[in-house]
Amino acid sequence: MRREGFIYVAALGVVALLAIACASLLIRSSTEVLLSEYTERQLAAFHLAEAGVDQAARNLRTPTDLTDDVTAGTLPTGSFTIDVPPQSLGNSLWKVTAHGSSVKDPAHIRDLEAVFELAPESVFRFALFGDTKLNVSGSGNADSYDSRLGAYNACLSGCGGSTPVMNVGKDGDIGTNATTSGGVALSGSIFIDGQVAVGPSVADPSSVVTGYNPAFISGNPKVISQSEVFPMPDVTVPAGLICNDYTVQGNKTVTLAPGTYCYQDLTIQGGGTLTSSGSVTVYLTGALIAKGNSTIGVTTNPKEMVVLMSSTGQATLEEGTITGSTEFYGALYGPKATINISGNAKVFGSIIAKTVNLTGSAEIHYDEAMTDLSDISNLYTTKMISWRDLN
Repeated sequence: MRREGFIYVAALGVVALLAIACASLLIRSSTEVLLSEYTERQLAAFHLAEAGVDQAARNLRTPTDLTDDVTAGTLPTGSFTIDVPPQSLGNSLWKVTAHGSSVKDPAHIRDLEAVFELAPESVFRFALFGDTKLNVSGSGNADSYDSRLGAYNACLSGCGGSTPVMNVGKDGDIGTNATTSGGVALSGSIFIDGQVAVGPSVADPSSVVTGYNPAFISGNPKVISQSEVFPMPDVTVPAGLICNDYTVQGNKTVTLAPGTYCYQDLTIQGGGTLTSSGSVTVYLTGALIAKGNSTIGVTTNPKEMVVLMSSTGQATLEEGTITGSTEFYGALYGPKATINISGNAKVFGSIIAKTVNLTGSAEIHYDEAMTDLSDISNLYTTKMISWRDLN
């Protein structure tokens, strides 16, 4: 009996030990499952907060325009929110805070803070851009060159050989923010050595272009839909500037000293020249009229002449009797204005306006150096310089 009792007691002990071990394993397994689920929710919330930081970086492309900002989003794993407005730290630095929560535990929130450094992009990124309408006709052409390398069509290398490299490029892009048919109207035989860009989210970009003929467009693809609206910031005349009418008489040359000027109506008579001895910004509150055979800007450096139109007026290059060709070397920006380019006019630079009309045998040579002009910026590039987890 003692032996049987001992075996019985030993068996009970083994069973107890096994029960304890199983309970321990069960508790450990349950703990690991809970920890795993917690970690999963933590990571999901963290990645959602990261998605919010990424969206905040896109919002900062236009830091002072909050109307198009996305401040919340829902993804399959949960959602994110972004604190608004973003906080300016000065010196082109902006701070954003984003929050993420997992769909499995909405109450559990991860918070991330990031600081971005913004660098302005030039508004002058097209040969021609008409915010609401771009009419292009005649027998001219649009291409590009780089004034930093020399004059348009100048030989850069291999001069005298069979295959010289010339200062001519294929970035003569034209564009519009329009998304419906006729936003870009092409007619005649004008050749576009570049692409045609239309407004965002257009399934068939070529449907916006009337008179579309792929043979007269060199780009690949020839017509594209922009990823976002090309912003057209307003022009504000600096306080203290006095704006009066000004006329450059025919066959006379006026050279502006470096600085900022403002005119109401600016007229350059036939044969007249308006140039500068350095970098100038000219504000216009009225109209710009450049008559046949006149010249505006610095021929060797179009970046030196920037014309900003604050009104709904018109700029007309090549008005009246044409005795030659009007030449414009510079950047012309009028977000509310209509720009008319006609006859034998030649543009070396960039034209950005509400509406652009190009007719006749006018030539547009986009100056790739215009991307250096960042004083007038409609978009910013963003660079993250620091971030931290606030939890």
